[in-house]
Amino acid sequence: MDSPTFGERLSQRILDLDSRVCLGIDPRPASHPSTDPERLGYDAARIARSVVSYFLAIIERTQDLVACYKLQSAFFESLGVAGIGAMAELLAEIRSHDIPVILDAKRGDIASSAEAYAEAYLGTGELTCDALTINPYLGMDSLEPFFQAAHRYRRGVFVLVKTSNPGSRDFQDCELAPGRPLYRRVAEAVASAASRHTIDPFGFSPIGAVVGATHPRPLATLRRTLPQSYLLIPGYGAQGGSSEAVAAAFLPEGLGAVVNSSRGLTYLTREDDFAERAELAARRMRDDINRAYRQA
Repeated sequence: MDSPTFGERLSQRILDLDSRVCLGIDPRPASHPSTDPERLGYDAARIARSVVSYFLAIIERTQDLVACYKLQSAFFESLGVAGIGAMAELLAEIRSHDIPVILDAKRGDIASSAEAYAEAYLGTGELTCDALTINPYLGMDSLEPFFQAAHRYRRGVFVLVKTSNPGSRDFQDCELAPGRPLYRRVAEAVASAASRHTIDPFGFSPIGAVVGATHPRPLATLRRTLPQSYLLIPGYGAQGGSSEAVAAAFLPEGLGAVVNSSRGLTYLTREDDFAERAELAARRMRDDINRAYRQA
């Protein structure tokens, strides 16, 4: 019997915990004394170990409140080789608890390079995650190796469609025809690809999309365009996205989307009660999102 797919696991966890929260793990060592590089003598190994300890404490206090976790690879890469090791350790730890974990690496390349990226993150190696963010700028053929790996290993991918940053309008909003911005064309291509892959018992393909919480009107449109895709929604909280803005992202039973917050959940104090603060913030975010989507 095949193991459950990423989408199955995520859907079941959402229903079991009644949470649509994705807690983002973006290490900023200078933001807390326990991980501060100066205090640790700028020793890369000590900083990396302290980052792991910091986020393990947060995971312990929040794991019953969140649907999944998302690690942003750039913050780990900025810590060097020791940071990559810290990322691998946290990925393995989260997965050992059977909690879905997304790696936000925004990879995209062609041919054998794309295959290598796909194998690195969606295969069975040290950097294995349950789902990976990928960039469609090189065209749909550049995404096919990721789609195939996701299918083969029963993982997921999230294609960048409409990102949360203000500058997304520079290219993503360019009109190919009146009323047809580029991001709509990307979404349609993603929807077509999603429909060609195995749909899990909850009705979802392994191919999802990234759509920012800072764009509520496009979010509602893209939800209709991508009925078989999970949406990963960044931009909540610190970037201005609200629970009301993301309410349109959810399908019946509150499935079909997870909402990410990083800074709003993880660096709330410089005191020792950072994990307790994260727990309270995650609970509040969970309740706010649940209230908003049920009232929508």
